[in-house]
Amino acid sequence: MTNSMEASAQDAASAAQPAATESTAETPKIVKTAVKGSKQTTAEGAKRGIDRTPIWPDYFARLGQPDAANWQYQGYWGDTVNVWRAFYSLMFKHPVKSFLGLKHFFQSLIYRISDESHGRAWLPLIFVLTPVLMLFAPFFSLLAVATAPPYLKHIKKIEIPPLLQPFSFMGWANYNVMLMTMFTMHAYLQHKAGLHPNRALLHSSKIFWHKVFEEHLPEGHHATKEYAVIIHGHVRGELPKDDIVIKPTHGGAGVFLRTMRWDDENGVYICEDPEKQPDEAHTYTPEALEAWILKIYDNGVIEKLHRSREPFPVSSFRIMTLNVDGNPELMAAVFLPAPEGSNSTAYFDLDTYLMNYEDSTIGQPIRPYSDGKYTGIPVPEMNDVIENCLAMHKKMYGDVEISWDVIFSDEGPVYLEGNIFPPGCDYKLSIFKKYENYLWLRQRLLSAPTGVPPHAGPQIP
Repeated sequence: MTNSMEASAQDAASAAQPAATESTAETPKIVKTAVKGSKQTTAEGAKRGIDRTPIWPDYFARLGQPDAANWQYQGYWGDTVNVWRAFYSLMFKHPVKSFLGLKHFFQSLIYRISDESHGRAWLPLIFVLTPVLMLFAPFFSLLAVATAPPYLKHIKKIEIPPLLQPFSFMGWANYNVMLMTMFTMHAYLQHKAGLHPNRALLHSSKIFWHKVFEEHLPEGHHATKEYAVIIHGHVRGELPKDDIVIKPTHGGAGVFLRTMRWDDENGVYICEDPEKQPDEAHTYTPEALEAWILKIYDNGVIEKLHRSREPFPVSSFRIMTLNVDGNPELMAAVFLPAPEGSNSTAYFDLDTYLMNYEDSTIGQPIRPYSDGKYTGIPVPEMNDVIENCLAMHKKMYGDVEISWDVIFSDEGPVYLEGNIFPPGCDYKLSIFKKYENYLWLRQRLLSAPTGVPPHAGPQIP
């Protein structure tokens, strides 16, 4: 029954004109930029650049930056029309595919934020709730955004989490609608590929990514050095006399990410993270640190604190890749210097820089008030890093978008983790800067084949 209904659903969407109208007479077209990889632009004998041509090199947007935080691409009402139209045109033009995708997404989300047993228990309820969400999800978003801040402030007596602070009411509500639209299409591809929703639980684990990097990176490229894991409140491994980073196994946005510098002379760990809470200590003996870890973390990892090579500051690079048909593509690569005094690029006040693909140097900053002091720094390793990310993504069909975080150290590139759906990552903001790009991607995702494309080769489970 489901297969026949899917077969009858026609992909009638086409490219939006400047007035952003949808037509059934044309094929959606992507709106790209003029940026080219070095294969197209570099003269023979010139310095090697980046071979790949990115899809959306200048559309990158990250939470906490002005355009991403308040979502004022075309003004609030213009943005609202775009995202609500995208959501409801998806639901009403493709109801069967939308039902299957939205159901798969929320099932994945339950696995992602809880565990295997809760994920299984919620499956029947999600099946029942999905039609309601198809009709009313944008209104639920408005209600949640209106009630959450006062609830947290006046009832729970806690500060609004950093993740939510940058958002205005209007921007946050639209952001949620945009996420559900994109996740529905991502999850439909996963459904067609026959991937179980519990994949989200496994592929959001930092332990999973450490194993992927150890098994699939070439010589000279490295996974992080893992000293210990925290499982159900117990540390398995050692607390080394070394600089370390402690982070939850799942989750992101820098939540409870802590760095500790080892002071060999005094035999203590020193935490100088500006993000730490007022009641957290500045120094810890090994015994005191282990006690603190067991108090704070139920599951987590303890890794070596890898540092960027000169002339980079504390920083990481993010490479974003898209895999819709088994042939991954580069969307963008960016440089993320950490805020002053911080050892993490996981927070939101970031001075993001684009890449210059022709000569593989750090390009222009996104933020208009940036001083641009890192522009022009050569990054000769970037081409090989991008190729490695694309090669690994080819083996992970179903994870539509992966944002790879990499540090360039004195020992070579160190791969920190991949960020996947759900919760997904940065490019969804980029898509909605041009409605034509949404239509182009919608057609591709809703045309997903059944199963994993044979040319994708052996897959990482």
